Amino acid sequence: MYDTNSSLPDASGKISVSTAATLTANWRSYLATSGQDFQTKAFLIPINSIKNLLANNPDAEGVRVYLGLEDASDADSGKLVIVPTIGDNDIIFMSDSSNNPDSEDDSNVYDRTDSCPPLCPVNNVLNS
Repeated sequence: MYDTNSSLPDASGKISVSTAATLTANWRSYLATSGQDFQTKAFLIPINSIKNLLANNPDAEGVRVYLGLEDASDADSGKLVIVPTIGDNDIIFMSDSSNNPDSEDDSNVYDRTDSCPPLCPVNNVLNS
């Protein structure tokens, strides 16, 4: 769960750039300090996140996905931070934005993902 200092993602899957930065920093912190193996096997990405990303970025050439954690000490809080790209550049703000990292309105970063574990399909050869 997101902490009370960050914004919950809206229905489109868009999250603020500052939330995305926190998620990815948590991932790097976990890798650097935990001494534990990352146990996530898979992520579910709702198709609406992909549709909204494409609708808002018709010129995108690709998508870059960053690993993140909602809780820097909990490997089961895995998230994917999804960003459209043009060339080698992440397009993290909407083209008409004020580039405010705390505003979901300006953000062009998406996450409505769920990790497995804890949310895994049952009797699936891909995660057994």
